[in-house]
This record gives sequence, C-alpha cells and structure tokens, in this order.
Amino acid sequence: PPKKKRESSGAPKEPEEPLEFVTHIREKVQKRFVSRRKNIIYDIEKNVREIRALLNINAEIFGRIMHAASNYSNGKSATLTRYGFDVVKVRQSGEKTEFVTEAAVSSKAFLIDALLHLPANLTSVLVVQYQDAPYSNLIDYNAFFRSALMLHDDILEPFLVKLKDHVESIHVLLGEMESWLLESQRKIEFIESTFDKKLEAPSAGDLYVEQTFDCDCLVQHQHYEKCLRCGCDFYTHSIINSNRFCKGLFSGERFSCKKGRGPKIYILTKYDDAKQTFEIATESDQAKLKKFLDYMDS
Repeated sequence: PPKKKRESSGAPKEPEEPLEFVTHIREKVQKRFVSRRKNIIYDIEKNVREIRALLNINAEIFGRIMHAASNYSNGKSATLTRYGFDVVKVRQSGEKTEFVTEAAVSSKAFLIDALLHLPANLTSVLVVQYQDAPYSNLIDYNAFFRSALMLHDDILEPFLVKLKDHVESIHVLLGEMESWLLESQRKIEFIESTFDKKLEAPSAGDLYVEQTFDCDCLVQHQHYEKCLRCGCDFYTHSIINSNRFCKGLFSGERFSCKKGRGPKIYILTKYDDAKQTFEIATESDQAKLKKFLDYMDS
C-alpha cells in the first residue's frame, strides 16, 4: 500500500504556560536586535549615557539650523538656504579699480529620511512619537528613547545598541547640514581678514535693493536723461575712452544710471588697475585672490 505523506508540523507550538509564553516572546524579540558585529558593547548604563548625550547635542544643532530649512514636510529632504558672499569681483570705477563683493543666496537639499522614519530593525516594538508643530512629521527621538527604557533588560540591551547607531547617523547628518550653513561665516571672516573691512552677514532683504550703477550702456540713453550721481543731463558729461564722466563737484566720477534691483554691493578696496572675479569657496580659491592682491600691492 502507498505510504502516507508525513504531515507538516508547521511553526513550533508556543508555550501554554503564561510565564513560559512571556519568556518565549521576549527571546524572539531579542533575536531581532542581536548584532552580528564583533566587540559590541551591550552595557545598558554606558549606552544610555551616550544616547542621552547624543540626543542633547542633536537637539542643539537642530535648533540652530532649522530656521534656515524649508520643504522638510514634503518627501525625504529638507532644503537649507544661506545668505553670504560667494565671490570677490574686480570692476573699473573711473581711473580706479574696485574690489567688491555682493550679497548672494544659495540653497542645498539634504536627505533627512533618518529624521522621518525609523530603520527596519527598530520598528514594530514601540509606538513612534512625533514632534510638535511645525515639525510634526519628524520623529521625537527623545520620547522614543524614554519609551524604550521600559523594555525588559534582555531586550533593552541589544535594542539600545541599534538605537545608538541610528542616533549617531542623525548626528552626522545634522553636523553636515550645520557645516554647510557655517561656510558663509567662514567666507565673511576670510574677506574681513583679507581686506581689513568689517562685514555684516547679509539677509534676504539685501538681495533686492535699489541700486545705481556706473553706466556702460552708452547708446541706450537719451540726451536729456539725468545722471543719478550729479543730476546733470547725459549729453553734458565729458567723454573719455567711450565713457561719460561728470563735471564740477563730481568731476572724475562716471555717469550713473539705474538698472533695476539687484544684490547689495560692498566696496572692499580700490586700486589703480585690473579686472577679474574670484570665487572664495575653497582655500585654493582664496589663495588665488591673495596672490592677486599681493601683485596689486607690489
């Protein structure tokens, strides 16, 4: 006769006795958090101390940078915006050459998935809590950490290791975001030390200010158009090397016209000759500008 198929036993039967059942569930959960890495420290006291310190530092950095953040409620990224000075330009003004800089704005998107979601190895154990408005889509890691402390020690030990790893990754992310914002201040300090001139950090209002410019659009002006520097008609200005210059009290100054709204311009220093633009983002860029200034001073 044909042999009967062996019935599948399926999943192991869970204990019926209450305390054995509790132990069985805890062991299953514990296995989820045990790391395969070597030399893992499961010391609860040490990990609690380090996680608390990281959470405090992260909160401080978060408070310093989020004023510059936008779009963090959409998708997986946050956009930071900073105001500063990105270049030093050289322009001609009459017979002098001016070194100037102008207010600039730049933005950068950072992936912030770590602030929005828990990694898979930390889910399904505790209920995630979120921060108060306006950051209600970001996880409240301080509250999550406090909830974790209610876990049984057998589960808490490996759980804290996983949580600390994740909190450290958030610390790195926030540090990168703050470092990018601080580049603006470092550029200001470079300009101040190079030109011995005090600069205030620009704001959004410095990007669109009414300005007058030394005119380089000769053929576009009517004879009776007024100069914004001396108030005289365009045709009354002296012509020197195709440029129009004021007479009388403003003798030597170029005809000035308004070309709309633009960034606020800061005059750093003047020389007799030269024309160039210098980026100042990196040390090598800054070295080029210093070398050029040394040449102008020689």
